[in-house]
Amino acid sequence: MTDATPTFRQRLRERQPLVGTFFKTPSHQLVEVLAGAGLDFIVIDAEHAPFDRAALDPCLLAARAAGLPALVRVAGVDGPEIQGALDLGATGIVAPHARNAATVRRIGAAVRYRGGVRGFSNSPRAGGYGATGMAEHIACSDRDSVAVCQIEDREAVEAIEAIAGMDEADCLFIGRADLAVSYGVDDVGDPAVKEAVRTVCAAARSRGKAVGIHIGHMREAQAYLDMGVSLFVVGSDQSLLRAAAAGLRFPASA
Repeated sequence: MTDATPTFRQRLRERQPLVGTFFKTPSHQLVEVLAGAGLDFIVIDAEHAPFDRAALDPCLLAARAAGLPALVRVAGVDGPEIQGALDLGATGIVAPHARNAATVRRIGAAVRYRGGVRGFSNSPRAGGYGATGMAEHIACSDRDSVAVCQIEDREAVEAIEAIAGMDEADCLFIGRADLAVSYGVDDVGDPAVKEAVRTVCAAARSRGKAVGIHIGHMREAQAYLDMGVSLFVVGSDQSLLRAAAAGLRFPASA
């Protein structure tokens, strides 16, 4: 990558509009297909889909080979999960349930070497299997690795002013479904969820922080763009496949 080419982290922090999808099927071929479709990124879902480290490995290899930024949504904020994804060559991580400033600080520390707690090794893919020197690997990883923090709890919304001001998070990702559960409702369109979304967007906008959200269709994007959202995760590989397959019907006869 040349100095003139912005990294995914730079594009994210500059709040450029970015469109990707959740990736839930352990198949490196599907990663290549999505890369050819021109997406800005994918989020490999190791929280809700069957991705252990062995399943992540070929998918991250395919993404790296195709030049497709790949974030990994980890199942928790423990250091080993985050470190494992980054060592395999993930562009960054999406961490669930960033409920408060302390959790965001913990996530940020797990992503970084300097000032953090990430265990060092340049022997995995991220370090060129040992070809990248220690100083270069630390500098490049700390500069380019992305930390996205999911705001999906009422507690996080109540602490959003503090969370939005933290540099450890490159982006705040709104999880409307979990917010609905946290607020005791069963509809992401509930007024309580809508108000929580507005609160998060307003706090992020005031701090110049990138905001992301999951939507079902691109037709929903404009309303969130107007609120300051710049990162869009649209459906998933499975929903895209299902929608395309559902359209394979003969037209109804007149």
